Amino acid sequence: MEYYELYEVLKNHFDSGKEVVEIGELNVTIESISFESRASDLLHGSDNLDCPTHHQPLKINENAYPVYDQPSIDIKDFDIECNKKFEYHILKRADIETADGCIIFFHGLNEKKWDKYLPWAYELAQKTRKAVMLFPIAFHMDRAEAIWSDRHQMTEIVKFRKEKYPENTHFSYVNAATSSRLEAHPQRIFWSGLQTYSDIIEVVKDIKADKIKSIAQNASLDLFGYSIGSFLSMIIKMTDPYSFFTQSRVFCFCGGMTIDRMFPISKYIMDSQATIKMQAVFTELLSSDFKFDHRLKHYQDDDLHPQESWFKKMLRYNYFQREREERINEIQSQIKAYVLEKDSVAPPMEALNTLQGGYRNINVEVEIKDFPFEYSHMVPFPLTHKHKTEITAAFHQFTKSASDFYTR
Repeated sequence: MEYYELYEVLKNHFDSGKEVVEIGELNVTIESISFESRASDLLHGSDNLDCPTHHQPLKINENAYPVYDQPSIDIKDFDIECNKKFEYHILKRADIETADGCIIFFHGLNEKKWDKYLPWAYELAQKTRKAVMLFPIAFHMDRAEAIWSDRHQMTEIVKFRKEKYPENTHFSYVNAATSSRLEAHPQRIFWSGLQTYSDIIEVVKDIKADKIKSIAQNASLDLFGYSIGSFLSMIIKMTDPYSFFTQSRVFCFCGGMTIDRMFPISKYIMDSQATIKMQAVFTELLSSDFKFDHRLKHYQDDDLHPQESWFKKMLRYNYFQREREERINEIQSQIKAYVLEKDSVAPPMEALNTLQGGYRNINVEVEIKDFPFEYSHMVPFPLTHKHKTEITAAFHQFTKSASDFYTR
């Protein structure tokens, strides 16, 4: 079966709305599990923003959350109900009732649908015999407001941004909501990431309490990250909450670098205004030791929050380089990156710089590929009939690389 054919079969079944779908001819089940986040108090708009660990009052500076007078994007994070109650999905082989391993799979920035990831998850499940858990990052997938995908409504936001920033580029209705929200408050990257990180801890606790019947309670746990999902996967691995991920392997696809060495200016990800603002704010926060954001400063304090503070060490390549490289060196055999030569969003050289270190003295495997067809960071495997054989072959090279890494 060619890649595009596999994609269509999986997509059609995934959209069925059923709790469990079995596709006999593909030997796969797709399970949807309802989840309620317990970490939403972290978010702007909550009445309880104090640090639960230190019982320390932490006020938000409301001026740091500009209002555009555009209701579709001005909504406070805490008030987004779909971000609190949502579904995650588990793909596994149908001939395995309970999987002895689980790969927690994180997607890229500004994603609203799982469609393109279904073949990736399917092949990983088939080749590794592990369950693959598709888990949505906060404010993505069905954790995102439906209006953010509404072409008519978001075209109004594009018009607003064009008038407000005449020099702006790469704006589109696809990235309008994400661009507006991250430009308004780039620190949302941390708070949404921390919520997702907290959610994953709860899911792992569910697995270990034998509450997820398709995954064994003593199952091995691995991480897969694509693009910004690699950033989150690396932080989870470096942090290793409750020693849940001590033995975990991390596979970074089109990622693995610090966030300043990613270039997400794209009509599908973020416009130029939002990207420039995000990088400028993170630079200012790091250079001032978070002087202008007291709540974030608290969570980035190495003594108070030694786990959460790994976030700041993955923000900019030239900050905390020694600490970051020491930690990556400790876990070097458990990390692999698979990056694409013509990827302008996540350049391979930057994966090398971050994962192998400035002096190339860290032995993390970084596999660099160049496919014999036109591809991009957003679409590594095009859904076209042209070059279908080459695309399918490249897809299998990629999934074999990941599967071999997880099972060796």
